[in-house]
Amino acid sequence: MATPRLFVSSTCYDLQEIRFQLRNFIHDFGYDAVMSEFDDIFYSYESHVQDSCLDEISKCQLFILVVGNNYGSFYHQDKHDTKIPDSVTLKEFKKALEVNVHKHIFINKYVDYDYKNYKRALDKVTLKHFQNNEISDSEVENIKSSIKKDFDNSYHFPYDSYKYVFYFLDIIHELKENNAINPFESFADIKDTLRKQWAGFMYESLIRKDKIANNIILPLEVKLDKIEKSINKLIDSKTESTDNILTFDLSSLTRETNLANLETVQDKINNLLYDIRMYDFWTEDGDNINGQRVWFHTKFTNEIAKNWLESLKTLTQSFKWSKRIHVEIVFKNFLVNKFNKWHYEIPYKTLFELYTLYNSFDAIDKKGLINTVCQELNKNYEKPISEKKHEIHDDLPF
Repeated sequence: MATPRLFVSSTCYDLQEIRFQLRNFIHDFGYDAVMSEFDDIFYSYESHVQDSCLDEISKCQLFILVVGNNYGSFYHQDKHDTKIPDSVTLKEFKKALEVNVHKHIFINKYVDYDYKNYKRALDKVTLKHFQNNEISDSEVENIKSSIKKDFDNSYHFPYDSYKYVFYFLDIIHELKENNAINPFESFADIKDTLRKQWAGFMYESLIRKDKIANNIILPLEVKLDKIEKSINKLIDSKTESTDNILTFDLSSLTRETNLANLETVQDKINNLLYDIRMYDFWTEDGDNINGQRVWFHTKFTNEIAKNWLESLKTLTQSFKWSKRIHVEIVFKNFLVNKFNKWHYEIPYKTLFELYTLYNSFDAIDKKGLINTVCQELNKNYEKPISEKKHEIHDDLPF
């Protein structure tokens, strides 16, 4: 029977205990752990030991990355004059990306917390520079690199190693797929996450056959239904001229098509504004929970909503390579009272799509979108405490 092989990648010195516990956990599942310190790797006589480790990754079915406080030893082939040489662990991670092996990513929660504080501070500096200067698209990346370099030289990193570790985390956070990041405090967190993920993978594998069939059949049924309705409308609208020539009235069909397109755009806008205002997540019990992401202390007007929509141009330009943006930055100078301390980041894609829609509209449609944005964001308005105190609640029946 074939047994899955799991490559465990991390620095060894500071995470030795977690690596040992992880190995036992993997073996208890009946899988094979591949770890350099346990001679699980064939070291080729013609290769460096680090390269032998890299070669082993393509022979594995899963890759587990654990990031702690340390960056680790530099990869032997990196030149000394490289700005930030790859560590062995980072090189292993890049190899996993290259061979497209499935990954589980774990980051020490305190390191993750410090990294997010660093990113927020850097994002504010970057945004301020882009707001105060006209930057052409061709200059964006060079300017951002220059800002980051100057920022890193003055930023107080909690540990010296963090300058390198944060470089590693930048690469992780830029992933477009298989990019779930799991903060951990102890091995128990890693164990619980892997157990749930593997149970979910087993479940998905068992039902995948039926799911694939449904994914193919259902869209075809919808398309065929639309085609049938369109043909029926054409037939119902046919008229016969004196020359025995059949003609069709396309006006009703055109109106219905335009209405369907309009409803699609309306749904898109509502979904984008919901993602900005609110958040959703699933609990361990399978319940869907939603709540507010941000609260505003003053109501939006159409003028304020217009200014905010137009500010998204600079925002989406300066955060082009960020997957999520802190709500304080998104609504900087726009009435933010408070935000959810756990769900405070808005997806970059949401903001980019909203601005792209706004920018594509003509003047009349822009006014309509501005009004919609104003109404939706005002759903997150919270009256100041001073106003609440002066409200009189009369419960008497007369």
